[in-house]
Amino acid sequence: MILLLLHLLFLARPVAADQAGTVRGMYGVSGADLNRTIAMLRPAGVTHVFAPPDQAIITRLKREGFRVFLTLNVFGGTAAWERFPDAVPITAAGTPVPARFGGVCPTHFTWREERLALAAAWLRQFGAGIDGLWLDFARYPGRWESSRPEIPDTCFCPRCLALFQVEKGVRMPDGLKTAAAAAWIHDHAEAQWLRWKKEQITSFVRDVRAVIDKARPGERCRLGVFLVPWTKGERQGAVTFRLAQDAAQIGRYVDVVSPMAYHRMVDRPAAWTGEIAAYFADMTGGPVWPIVQGDAATAADFSRVVAAVAAAGAPGLLVYSQAGMQEGMWPALAGFRARANLLPNPGFAVPAGGDRPVLPSWHQGSGGLVRDTKFLLRAGTAAGSGAIGITAGLDRQGAWRAALPACAPGRSYAFSGDFFRDDLQRGGYPAVAIWGREYLLNTHRLAGRFQRLRVTAECPAGPGEGDRTFAFLNSVAGSTFWLRDPELVEAAAGPQEKAVPADTSFFPLGAYGATLATLPQIKEIGLNSAVLPLTAAATAACIDHDLHCLLAVPRDPEQLLLALPPVTDSLDRGRFAFYVNDEPEIHSFPRWQARDIALVLADRHPGTATAMAVVRPQNIGDYAGSARYFMLDQYPVPHMPLTWLSDSMDQAAAVVGRNRLQAVVQAFGGREWSDAGWPRLPTFAEMNCLAFLAVIHGSRGLYFYTFPSITADRRGREDFRRVVARLGRIMPWLEQENRPGPAAVEMLSVNRVDPQGRPAVHCAVKERGAERMLLCVNTIPTYTRAAVTVPGGRNALWEEVYDQGLSIAVGSSLQLDFQPLEVKVLQRSAR
Repeated sequence: MILLLLHLLFLARPVAADQAGTVRGMYGVSGADLNRTIAMLRPAGVTHVFAPPDQAIITRLKREGFRVFLTLNVFGGTAAWERFPDAVPITAAGTPVPARFGGVCPTHFTWREERLALAAAWLRQFGAGIDGLWLDFARYPGRWESSRPEIPDTCFCPRCLALFQVEKGVRMPDGLKTAAAAAWIHDHAEAQWLRWKKEQITSFVRDVRAVIDKARPGERCRLGVFLVPWTKGERQGAVTFRLAQDAAQIGRYVDVVSPMAYHRMVDRPAAWTGEIAAYFADMTGGPVWPIVQGDAATAADFSRVVAAVAAAGAPGLLVYSQAGMQEGMWPALAGFRARANLLPNPGFAVPAGGDRPVLPSWHQGSGGLVRDTKFLLRAGTAAGSGAIGITAGLDRQGAWRAALPACAPGRSYAFSGDFFRDDLQRGGYPAVAIWGREYLLNTHRLAGRFQRLRVTAECPAGPGEGDRTFAFLNSVAGSTFWLRDPELVEAAAGPQEKAVPADTSFFPLGAYGATLATLPQIKEIGLNSAVLPLTAAATAACIDHDLHCLLAVPRDPEQLLLALPPVTDSLDRGRFAFYVNDEPEIHSFPRWQARDIALVLADRHPGTATAMAVVRPQNIGDYAGSARYFMLDQYPVPHMPLTWLSDSMDQAAAVVGRNRLQAVVQAFGGREWSDAGWPRLPTFAEMNCLAFLAVIHGSRGLYFYTFPSITADRRGREDFRRVVARLGRIMPWLEQENRPGPAAVEMLSVNRVDPQGRPAVHCAVKERGAERMLLCVNTIPTYTRAAVTVPGGRNALWEEVYDQGLSIAVGSSLQLDFQPLEVKVLQRSAR
């Protein structure tokens, strides 16, 4: 069964289009003065041209060594209107779409059949003379090529209304006029309407794919599509709700997508073209050749566009159009280079012949004798990339290795690859070693399918450090991991995360697992927030109980756009934040989708905070632009050090800063959790230690996971109430930002270090005017003593907040004795 599953998964991964080289394409190559055209294209290294369906032109361009493509206008223009009056799209107002938009109703059966027949005729007529087809205007009508786009709401013709009801099982009231029918759909069946509209576009792309595969079976005949360069999160989701163009769906049937990144037309900076290229690459998972604007651009501006697209990692670049190219632009186009994959033979191709397949450039083992480790190979072919696997043995030789070129010391490189595991029962993770440094891939948490994993690696800085090899490693005896489509490239310089000021007006103290029925208990126990779903009932209940709730939103931008209108009024009346994701890094949640969710919320509810939970902080950079706060949710009790949480916060802070951190405190465990590794509830001391440890390391909010678990028995309920009461007592101080840097600590006792050899006591200082507060935590489960350097006056008297004990600083040093996992909170006394 597993072998069959792997076979199907491998078949689903096509070889990247034109993988071996850089693609430079030119749109609008015509027959006028073809000799002069070729003389301009050659020095610029143009490899691909878009030409008219003319045999003589195609033959000449092919003879000159170009790859030739034709463009099929799918639903654009007004040419069909005279022949087919019922092809004119109808707006939600019940009127024909104005001629300035053009467009053919995508459900017009005869037009669709004629377009497919034309594609088939071109393939027959020109045969191997053309290398593929690109679809244009595969969408509903609208003028997007402007800084002020106009996208009419279509199509509500009688044919569309009838088909929609039949195909989606929707029953509309009888006798509705067009405008009333459109209003009814938007009020009662918007989600079904959206899905149905997208199917009209995607199904046509799928049909063209079938036409190509039938006409040119087994041949390299590309299908591409020109896309509107909008994200799903912008413009109220118009790219799908109005235009019905879903690149994620369309991408399943095409070899290449080409977003029309015409930055001058839409009044965007040159850098935007690279952002769009990266967005669609992330969305589709396949090659992206953006088509950029040559006309109306200066040579310098065009050079910046080329650089932006190259930095985004696009393997190809198309230019619209030849007629707009100025003399100074050609050198910039010639300088475009696809980002080089430093790994040899990433498709795992094997030469034909021989009794046993030998994988070029890759070697097995770690230098010792291979006894029981098994090395697996699924060789790549012209139809699809292959994969390598390791079933680890006890000999610890589970490694596939390949040579790497020298790297630039100190420079960052981005590794990504598809990893496969059968199940999670055996535990453990694969790893990779890059230039001598090993990276554990502990985000590999999906089983039964390939999961794209990413690592940022840094080239060793010192001369002679590291080695020039890459290794795919498996040391988990008895487990099998596969690797497919690995890539190691120089990392593009991303935007620097700007420092964010702390919000000192509110410090959330909340819990997961809340229900409407338990909100009174949550309020009574001293919490001021709760995680609830985004519903009208939840928002109303939070307002009634004066709670600043964290609302879990749909994790899809289209579903989010549908979910927001019913709750908008209550969102405006209360104080809320949005919970946008839960550990996206271990699910390889699409980065584009996370950003789109953030865009929708920023547009609809600007200024409202967003948060996501993260358990693997090394991947937080993938989602840095998708939330305001990152909630570190390490659950260490009972098998991990409590400093797992604070270490993770420090790692996250290096990427996004401390003012964007919150923490989730473990408040669960017991029989129902024992198989997952949490056989008991945390004690009061452990919860208390975790909560204050998070505050000391900069947390701007605390949530407990989960309210039902910790309150299910008497001891847990009492311990939880004590922790919340202690936090609530110093709430005005929690709202204040920590003084920069940790307080200096000198350990004085024999028991002085945490499991990683660092001082066992962690401290931070908060300031409020002339007042000072010192927070310290003993992170180890034994007694210890520490001297803490305190600010604000020598020989000052400090009073413990919770037991009113007094301590005197000797000079600026305060000696403190700690019980196991004890928290001390001291305030400089006015006495």
